[in-house]
Amino acid sequence: MLDKLRQWWQSLNRSRKIIFVAGCTGILITIIVLGQMLLRPTYAPLFTELEPQNASKIIEQLETLQVPYHITNNGKTIEVPEDQVYKLRIQMASAGALYNSGQGFELFDEKKFGITEFEQQVGYQRALQEELRRTIVQLEEVEQARVHLVLPQESVFLDEQVVPSASIALKLKPYTKLERDQVRGIQSLVMGSMQGLTPENIHIIDMQGNVLNENMETDGAEFSTASALKNYEIRREYEKEMEQRLQQMLNRILGPARAVAMVSADLDFDRQEILQAEYGPGTILHEETLTEEGTGTTSGGIPGTDAQMPGDTMPFATDNTGSTYNREQSTIDYQVNANQQTLIKAPGTVRRLSVSVVVDGDYAQNELDSLQQVIAGAMGYDENRGDQLNVSSMNFNKDSLPNFEETPAPFSETLLDKRLIIPGAIAGTLLLMLIGFLLLRRRARRRKEMLIQQQIEEEALSQVVQEEPKKEVKVEDPIAGQRKSVKQVARERPGEVVEILKIWLRE
Repeated sequence: MLDKLRQWWQSLNRSRKIIFVAGCTGILITIIVLGQMLLRPTYAPLFTELEPQNASKIIEQLETLQVPYHITNNGKTIEVPEDQVYKLRIQMASAGALYNSGQGFELFDEKKFGITEFEQQVGYQRALQEELRRTIVQLEEVEQARVHLVLPQESVFLDEQVVPSASIALKLKPYTKLERDQVRGIQSLVMGSMQGLTPENIHIIDMQGNVLNENMETDGAEFSTASALKNYEIRREYEKEMEQRLQQMLNRILGPARAVAMVSADLDFDRQEILQAEYGPGTILHEETLTEEGTGTTSGGIPGTDAQMPGDTMPFATDNTGSTYNREQSTIDYQVNANQQTLIKAPGTVRRLSVSVVVDGDYAQNELDSLQQVIAGAMGYDENRGDQLNVSSMNFNKDSLPNFEETPAPFSETLLDKRLIIPGAIAGTLLLMLIGFLLLRRRARRRKEMLIQQQIEEEALSQVVQEEPKKEVKVEDPIAGQRKSVKQVARERPGEVVEILKIWLRE
């Protein structure tokens, strides 16, 4: 086998040897690279967009744990083996490597004796600033944040009260921008974290010095503006929908571009809540009647001063006449039937519609009346609601309208010309280039085959000349005779000569 390989290697020319060696080298390099890629562990980002201080502390922890890592993105991203990402994140968080820029309320985890009230106030301020910073940087658009708070000490005197304030500096990620709702959310977050903080005492800027919460209304005015804009959009959508429906109907009746319909709608966006209570005659639950009769005598003296003064008085005169009395009392308890309803009127109801339709041409009044009745039914005309409908006829300006009466262009002039010409031209060009390439390749192959066949014939002729027996050469010039005989044989029997050459080449 080694001898055969050696003979095979010696039979190759110089160019084939170079190609073979280069191919084997390329295959070996490919196998090595693929093996390294398959055997190398897959790396995944551990942390991204890191500051140099945080990155240095994380790298120190990774080296302590002897974990391989890669640094990418100009030192802002640290990658570790994919199967250890979550475990290492937990370890980095427990080691405090993520909060190198500041500490939050973990400042109070350690109990310190002898701390003054001022130091405690400063510690609380630092902790609150860091907690707010950590929350703000969770926004996708925010890369870094700095929070500065002013926490005044409480005073018992009203004239010495100081209003707290907050300043926030944001570093946004490239090609990002905070929306007004997001800025308002940051402002609301800071307001809810500090007692007595008002929106006008919160200042939010970016790294270019732009005030993000400037001219931001915090009372109901902004809400009213947004609500008004939303109501306007709803009204316009309703009007457009009504106009499209009327226009489609008019196009079917009169033809395209023969009528124009405009709608103006007055919608009620007030939310109403109506409480209704109805009471029926009721039923008698309990009835009680009390009747009292009696007789009695009356006595009395002479009216005057002596009768009303204490001490000696005049004796009363006795009157033996009697009296009777009657008293009747009736009590009835009813159960009243009550029906109580709460009606909530949804906003967006139609108060009034105003529709104006103009048709092209001169129409009789009865035709306009018929068209008006059709439009009234389509729009939901309600006279009690105060709707208005006006249908009139006049001649349109033909210059501003498309000509719908022309014969529609054929398919090849519309769709093909507008949508398929450019792709078709590109496809045709590519097809012609492919055909030309195939023709050139075929011509080159034929030329190569002709050259090979010509070379084979020349070699065959030379071999025939060398193998020709000496006894057949009886002419004065042997070389010229051999050449002449070989040429004659090649002219008469070219196929046999080619077969002989093929057999020689196989051997």
